[in-house]
Amino acid sequence: MQFGCVIVPEDYALIEAAGYDYVELSNRAVCAMSPNEFTSLRRIVSQGALPCLGLNAYCPPEIRIAGPGFMLNRAREWALRSAERAAELGVRVVGVGSPLSRVLPDGFPIAQAWAQAAEFFAATGEVFARTGIRVCVEALGPCYCNFINRLEEAAKLVRMVDAYNVCLVVDFYNMEHNNQADIPLTPFASDITHAHISDDAGAPQMRWFIRHNKRELHTLRLRRLYETGYRGMVSVEIDLRVDPAEAAASLKMLRDSVMI
Repeated sequence: MQFGCVIVPEDYALIEAAGYDYVELSNRAVCAMSPNEFTSLRRIVSQGALPCLGLNAYCPPEIRIAGPGFMLNRAREWALRSAERAAELGVRVVGVGSPLSRVLPDGFPIAQAWAQAAEFFAATGEVFARTGIRVCVEALGPCYCNFINRLEEAAKLVRMVDAYNVCLVVDFYNMEHNNQADIPLTPFASDITHAHISDDAGAPQMRWFIRHNKRELHTLRLRRLYETGYRGMVSVEIDLRVDPAEAAASLKMLRDSVMI
């Protein structure tokens, strides 16, 4: 397995020094950069030891995955812009959580939401396929949104789209919010292409490195993922700035967990 961390570019050197294998960045932030800012980012990545292999935080709320205001042309335009910059960075996987893009109002027809989400991921996957990048559907905890909250729902959407590069990201933090973090993963093994793991610093919007008192639990979860045959990327997904000591301690736990 490869172990990375979701960071802001300003913390690149800290994660590099901690010994991670790659970094993951916010797609929204990357797309919002001016040409000069993006050139600076590319320089940081190209001159550093860590590639940028992943993007998270895919789209802003106005780009709808499902619900009122859904417009497929806007989703496709966003994918085109995103894929261009992702390809220039050397990205392999893009995780699509974006909770505010899929909050459904009371009474919104659920069948329509599923149809919209399938259109969204089919179009997004088609655009990213031109660059060889995989797009990962992410189930989110109910603390973030009210549509596609469970792993089996995300897997259902992947199978509805049925495209080689539309896959599943296993996010243990979100699964914990649904009491799913310890379920068997074998039924989803063929769809899993990426994984996220984290704890928090007191609130869901403050995801953080692995807590010391939960390392044994996380070790068991990662081993269960490993035993499905998964050998891909696992990112520590944080919302706060990097603490070097916590980054190093979490990386050691992650690497030790698959030394079986």
